[in-house]
Amino acid sequence: MRVYLSLGSNLGDRKRYIREAIWRLHRSGAVVIRVSCLYESEPVGVREPQPAFLNAVAEIEWSQNLLSLLSVTEAVERQMGRGEKGSLGQRVIDIDILWAEGERVTSPRLTVPHPKMWDRAFVLLPLSELVCHLDGINLRDRAKKLSVRQAIRIFEGEWWVEQEGSDLPCQSINIPPATGRGKQSAGN
Repeated sequence: MRVYLSLGSNLGDRKRYIREAIWRLHRSGAVVIRVSCLYESEPVGVREPQPAFLNAVAEIEWSQNLLSLLSVTEAVERQMGRGEKGSLGQRVIDIDILWAEGERVTSPRLTVPHPKMWDRAFVLLPLSELVCHLDGINLRDRAKKLSVRQAIRIFEGEWWVEQEGSDLPCQSINIPPATGRGKQSAGN
């Protein structure tokens, strides 16, 4: 099934952590289809001052159920040093399952579509590069409205295209750019 994941980091080498998380997801069975540009945004809903986040959205194919994907994303977060899930503190990596083709889940561990995605410009802008509409909602229009009150900017375009000699782990994954941005619709 096609799944969209949000990835964010606001500690250390943020770009490297997002890249490493994608690589670890790939190594765990996710087929990475496309990845959005990187966006930088101020933390949303936090109580203490924190560094800005880098955010991206990855489109993947997943052959198992969503709870197994949740277990994989949580394992990746733990392996990379993420503390308690649900905390609004600073984090090396945060991975959320946003939406899955043909799936709706409401359980104590997982809700899909992600209940807060519709109110987060840092999710909707990168997601709108990969798909124009989800569940009848125009993602770009919704993101533009939210970005008026949520500071967000494009940080880097084709950031996963590696320089020769790079030691970043994702260089072995051939992730195509999100060309034809926002041309598709899903879940209508």
